[in-house]
Amino acid sequence: MNVYLDLSNLFNLFCIAQGFTTAALLFYRTDSPANRWLAWLMVGLTLQVVDYFLTRSGVYWNHKWLYFFPLFYSWSFGPLLYAYVRARAGQAVSLPKGWLVPVLIQGLFYLILTFQPFDNKAWFWLNVHKPFTRYVDYYVACGLILYAIYRSRPLATDRPLRLLLNGLGVFYVIAAIEPLVNDAYLPDNWPKFYLTHQILPLFVYALALIGLVYGWLVKPERPTAPITPPPPVTPDQREQVLRAIQQQELYKDPELTLTSLAKHLGESPNVVSRIINTGFNQSFNEFINAYRIEEVKRRMAAGDADRLTVLALALDAGFASKATFNRVFKEQTGHTPKEYLGTLDGGR
Repeated sequence: MNVYLDLSNLFNLFCIAQGFTTAALLFYRTDSPANRWLAWLMVGLTLQVVDYFLTRSGVYWNHKWLYFFPLFYSWSFGPLLYAYVRARAGQAVSLPKGWLVPVLIQGLFYLILTFQPFDNKAWFWLNVHKPFTRYVDYYVACGLILYAIYRSRPLATDRPLRLLLNGLGVFYVIAAIEPLVNDAYLPDNWPKFYLTHQILPLFVYALALIGLVYGWLVKPERPTAPITPPPPVTPDQREQVLRAIQQQELYKDPELTLTSLAKHLGESPNVVSRIINTGFNQSFNEFINAYRIEEVKRRMAAGDADRLTVLALALDAGFASKATFNRVFKEQTGHTPKEYLGTLDGGR
């Protein structure tokens, strides 16, 4: 079998090996639910890089029965990314019902095409997939990923994860625009998804590095090592956290993170996370946002909304964006801010 290898193909092979190896380590060397979601995301992304390699290396050309082999599961990337970030934030993962159905449809679509005669594949590519269905596939994937990034950013409490989400967001915004620009300015026979083909392997490699460098791959415990349960949360620890949040009003800092709170308290992030999770039965974000919402409600009841906008009240309370405030307010009160103000006005 003749395989064309250039620097790009060699790098793709490197990223494929790195992606599958890291996914396997994430699956089998940790007990973290977040790492398992990340492993599934790694597998999906790496399979897409496999498709790029088979195309550029000439394998598809030499083995035409492989055309449309089901390697694309891009409709799963958004839900998997959101599940990973949510699990990493210590929250229960509850994906929308039926989220797996579009992924199965996507896989079945390519599987059926795989077993078609080559003439049928060629006709479908030229008349249906190239002008129509590949754009549907592509833009649904971009939309799901961008929505997952939007939902995930408030849950990202550490800087590396926020940088990763920001990088993915910028990439997929550009990727969504790229085919439109290429259609307008490039000849018909030029690639329309050049950026995606070149940069996606870099993201696979970056994810693999992040999984290794930031300690998401925990070394397996020795069988003889005793498992020591964490010490219970003491009243003094609870009081220490409450004093920082209630009396010093640290929740009003929009840049407050688990790490910065731990530094303020002179504790490690793991200890502070355990105090909040065990002592208050909440995640860090739920705990802080509850105080921010109560602050906004207090000022609404005091009539501050008559001279200031609700957004100004939310920003004063520590929220960094209007979208996050509206979502959290509805989750905690069952009303939009406007509806809640109406209930207050009705009682005056």
